[in-house]
Amino acid sequence: MARIPYADASALPADLREWHARLPPNSNLFLMVAHAEATAGTLMRLGMQQVTQLALPARLREIATHAAAAVLGDDYVRARHVLSDDPLTLAERDAIYRGDEAAFGGVDLAVLRFATAVARGLRVDDATFAPVRAALSDREIVELVQVVGYYWMFGQFARVLGVEPVR
Repeated sequence: MARIPYADASALPADLREWHARLPPNSNLFLMVAHAEATAGTLMRLGMQQVTQLALPARLREIATHAAAAVLGDDYVRARHVLSDDPLTLAERDAIYRGDEAAFGGVDLAVLRFATAVARGLRVDDATFAPVRAALSDREIVELVQVVGYYWMFGQFARVLGVEPVR
C-alpha cells in the first residue's frame, strides 16, 4: 500500500497531465513522482531519452534496468517494465531476479555483473570493469551507469513510498 497518496492527475499542471495521458494505465510511479512538480517532467523526459536516444543497445539497457531493480528487490519495475518489443525473454528476466547468471554470456554477462555492482553502490573493481571496457564505447559505458542510476532511483521511489504496480 502506498505510504503517501498518489497525486491527483486532474490537479497536475498541464505539462504533467500531458505526460500522464501518454502513459499506460495505472502508472502509479508517475503519479507518485508527480508530487515533485518541478522535476517530474524532467525525469520523464530523461526516461524517454533512455529508451529512444541511447547508443547503448536495447538488450544491454534492459539487462541493466532489471539488474538495478533486482538489487533493490523492486517489484514495481519488475512488473511494469516490460516492453512490447522486449529484447529479453521472460526466462532471462526471471534469471536476473534470481541472481542466476547461467543464462548470460559474453557482453550480456559483463553488463549484468557491472550493473549489479553499480546498483549495490560498490566500487566497480577492475575485473568487473575490464570486460565492459573491452566491449563498449566510452559513451555506452556512461549511458550504462546512467541507466542503472535512473532505474535505481525509480526503484527506491517505489520501495520507500510503497508504490503498487497496479491499484
